[in-house]
Amino acid sequence: MCCAALGGAAGASGEFHVKFYSFAAPQTLADALSVQFRIQSPGGGPSSYAAELLAESRQQNLTARYSSGRNFFQVQARRQSDPILNNSTLSGTLSYSYSPALAPTGLAMSSFSTYYSYSASQSPTQSVQVHSGGLNFGVRFSDTLSGSVNGSVFLVDIKAGTSSSTQRSATLSGSLNYRKDATTVSASPSVSLADGKASWNVGVNARTAPRSDLTLSANANASSSSPPTASAEVQYDASALLGTGTPKGKLSVGSAISVSSAAYTVSGRVRTTVNPNLSLGGSVAFTPTTSDVTYTADASGKLGAAYLSANTSLGTRPGTAPAFSVGASVSSQAAPLYGSLFVGYRRQDPNQSGNASGTFGYRSGKLDVSSTVALNATQSASSPSAGQTGTTPGAWQISGFADLTAAYAVGEKYDVSGSLRYEAGSGPQAPARLRYGVGLRYRF
Repeated sequence: MCCAALGGAAGASGEFHVKFYSFAAPQTLADALSVQFRIQSPGGGPSSYAAELLAESRQQNLTARYSSGRNFFQVQARRQSDPILNNSTLSGTLSYSYSPALAPTGLAMSSFSTYYSYSASQSPTQSVQVHSGGLNFGVRFSDTLSGSVNGSVFLVDIKAGTSSSTQRSATLSGSLNYRKDATTVSASPSVSLADGKASWNVGVNARTAPRSDLTLSANANASSSSPPTASAEVQYDASALLGTGTPKGKLSVGSAISVSSAAYTVSGRVRTTVNPNLSLGGSVAFTPTTSDVTYTADASGKLGAAYLSANTSLGTRPGTAPAFSVGASVSSQAAPLYGSLFVGYRRQDPNQSGNASGTFGYRSGKLDVSSTVALNATQSASSPSAGQTGTTPGAWQISGFADLTAAYAVGEKYDVSGSLRYEAGSGPQAPARLRYGVGLRYRF
């Protein structure tokens, strides 16, 4: 009866998935159960909705959205807890946006949005609560001039033992934008008030393209809390250098300079489009004052239904260890692949860290295989022992989980599933675990 009612909800589609995982002390039977629910409205109507829910004993996630005409609402909530360490986190956001119909010309409000956000964390030593909210108005003054006004407030309440503190802040910001032909100019001032102290910031950006193959840009920034900065950049489409008939975008080069009161940095970059499915780029930046040199390289492209990208950087400074980072991502919204996944790594001796996050899957015929990853790993230097000097790498600290689930259709609307889940440990009483699960999914 319940499943039939879900399937008949005005043509809505979705799924209801129940999994049972293996468990061992100090986990209980409640930790074995995982429930996922998704629903979305049929397309083509004047309004639409979608919701997704995950419920487990130690984490609960909810995302829901609704749009009707020019109105859009969204709710997000998340809770996590660890009974072994006796801590928990809670967060949620409620947002609304409106896109009014615009007259062809003249003064008009172009957009409106507002939000409220709440987050809280609780541990044996302290509790923190954060409230924030804001408004945004977009305004069109003319065909070439537009702007926006933003306001936000924050309230942070911290309690630790018998002491407590409350921090309040508010920010008023805006932008004024001019656009005509290939020239854009924008100014972004802001004023903040925190604990009775005021601060301000002003940024100005300009960009123009005097020729189809040449782009010039510059920006400047000044604030009450830091010295002013400025930068300028030149970008040139050098495809013509590769021969007559070479399409634009095949090769581009650029150079930039950024200046502050303490130092300046010069940089150069190059990018080439090897073919429609592969683009390669690289850059180098040098700061004479500190002899800092930073090298970067990136690649992006498409392989079948998947979009792939990778980037790496290496920063050097005399007398310090090089800083190296690398990242890669894959995403797709075209069958048989779906979702997105990111993997990153950073190292600067003696510290290093890595992370992986996202959901990515393969769906074809009766088979649906999906992976969900939220893992972080860090290794920091440990203090030297008595009588020793220097630092040595400490132990890796891993947090999060990774789940691999394969589902197979055994009927028109029913799937059976098997899962393999890795959960990082949270302490000596809760070591890392590899858990197995079985489940049943109903699709409607």
